[in-house]
Amino acid sequence: MSATQSNPWYSPLLSLRWRLAVVYSALFGIFVILLSIFLYSSISNLLLYRAQQAFPLRAQALGTQLVQEVCTASSPQSLVSFIQHIPPSDVDQIYLLDHAGKVIASSSNSLLKQPFPYLNAAFFAHESNGTKTSFNGHNSGSTTSIGLLLPLQPSSGCLFPRILPAYIAFLTSYNDEQNTLRTILLMLGITSAFMIVLGALIISFFTAIMFKPLRQVTRATRALARGNLEQRVPLLQSNDEIAELAASFNQMADRIQQMFAAQQASERRAQRFVSDASHELRTPITSLRGFTEVLIRGAKDDPETVQRVLGLMKNEAERMTELVNNLLTLARLDEGHVPATNDIDLIEMVIECQQHIRKQSPGSYKLSLELVTSDRYSIRGNREQIKQMLLVLLDNAVKYGCSGEQKEILLRLDRPEARCQMQVIDYGDGITQEDLPHVFERFYRGRNAVDRPAPISGTGLGLAIALAIAQAYRGTITVCSSPGQETIFTISFPGL
Repeated sequence: MSATQSNPWYSPLLSLRWRLAVVYSALFGIFVILLSIFLYSSISNLLLYRAQQAFPLRAQALGTQLVQEVCTASSPQSLVSFIQHIPPSDVDQIYLLDHAGKVIASSSNSLLKQPFPYLNAAFFAHESNGTKTSFNGHNSGSTTSIGLLLPLQPSSGCLFPRILPAYIAFLTSYNDEQNTLRTILLMLGITSAFMIVLGALIISFFTAIMFKPLRQVTRATRALARGNLEQRVPLLQSNDEIAELAASFNQMADRIQQMFAAQQASERRAQRFVSDASHELRTPITSLRGFTEVLIRGAKDDPETVQRVLGLMKNEAERMTELVNNLLTLARLDEGHVPATNDIDLIEMVIECQQHIRKQSPGSYKLSLELVTSDRYSIRGNREQIKQMLLVLLDNAVKYGCSGEQKEILLRLDRPEARCQMQVIDYGDGITQEDLPHVFERFYRGRNAVDRPAPISGTGLGLAIALAIAQAYRGTITVCSSPGQETIFTISFPGL
């Protein structure tokens, strides 16, 4: 199944970033809506409360004003003129009623000489003076109005008590407040919608910024899965979980790269071991097969020939054994298999190696030892392997350094700073400048080994083994040579 078939078109919207953005936007929207509802409720209650509190006070003031106008003025204005000149700020309709409940005058000249429709006649027949009454009415249309009926009583000494009506009725519908609230509701709705949209955009923007490192980790993970082991995530300056994830990813990538490099190196070593072994074992195997064929063809009947051929076969077998042992030693050192270590006295070991070389390579050469200081020469390592390394260098010095007229080998021990240093110096033909960079390569043999009437035997693994042993114990081997004068191999180890 392809990626297009398995992932729908809206799959990017199901990512963690968008889901968090939707959740945050929804929470922000709920907050804005609740805030708008609270504001509208507060404003609505405040406006209606003020209007409801102001209406009775305004009605009472107008009733008192009407009584004063009628009772105290020498020539009071007409009742119709009085009620029609009242500002309609908080009162929609005003009616003046007689004792029977009929309308004497009204601010809109309506219902004149008709019974007051908002209260029945029985109310006016039994209602006592001095009591104000609330009622519900209807203005034009279907708007519900709130009414208040106040009885009017002339004061003592009233000049025109007969002119004063019995009741004054007020109607108000709170239309201004309702219009104001509708305007506020519309403004709150538009503002809330705008804030929710703007908040969602801002949340999406900042969510994208916050998730940018996570997207980098995702891209790096995909690149790592495709085989790009160099892929890393830039480290963040913050201390949050995404920064920890980026650091953990980089550590994991480093570990994977190291393991992959180690695996490749191990494979290369195995391939090189097989290649080197097959290359170097080809010659002795071919020789053994040739000797076998000689014996099969009839040489077995000649005792002298048989002995000579068997001796040659023994030499080839020993050569094969030495070659395989050397290759196994290099393979173990390449894999990091280091035997148990102990303290080694270099002076004692050097003397032992000198005696061994004299027994193995008897000849007219001088092998001397020089101690630069009287300090203690001790290192940490495996005695057999350090001894093997020194024997390789001494054997090379005997083979290549004692072929001329000056057959002398010098072993010099020194203690520079905190290290132990050994130098193997010979005064033979030396190493040419072309061969010098390659002397530690495996199976490499220089011109002085092959370009001579009697080539020097060897496999070309000795110096490679010596270098591997030195590196296994944090040591170094260097070489410098002046052809025809001297060749110096310098070995250095951390001292104790």
